[in-house]
Amino acid sequence: MWLSTKRKSKNSSLDITPLVDLVFLLIIFFLLSTTFNVSPGIRLDLPEASSQKIHKEKKEITVSVDQSGTIYMNKDPVDSQSLLSQLLTRAREDRDTTVLIKGDRSTAYGQMVDILGMVKQAGLHRIAILTQRKKDQPNSPDSAETR
Repeated sequence: MWLSTKRKSKNSSLDITPLVDLVFLLIIFFLLSTTFNVSPGIRLDLPEASSQKIHKEKKEITVSVDQSGTIYMNKDPVDSQSLLSQLLTRAREDRDTTVLIKGDRSTAYGQMVDILGMVKQAGLHRIAILTQRKKDQPNSPDSAETR
């Protein structure tokens, strides 16, 4: 009985090109099938401004006022007294908080002044009023918010 002492060596390699193709196809599929919502919940028609500066900051409170005059703080409906108390609480925690005010184009001027007064009364001095860029501005995305 004779046993073979030679080992057969094969140069075997794994071709991962089809696997890479499949991964890229899956990534493309998920990117194309995903939908993004800019600001769900409160529907506002922001006024337009020609400002080019877009600013993002982490310590923010968003106060929104819709067409009917309903006030929202970070997408939750509040009344004037509740808004003031929440602003006072936030001012005690962090005075560097920025208050972003988003008012619908048809919101009464007096109501916006009242909200600005509450922010000032709470002791928060970093205030930004959000608008939309004018559509005729060069190099400006249509849906960007500016301050």
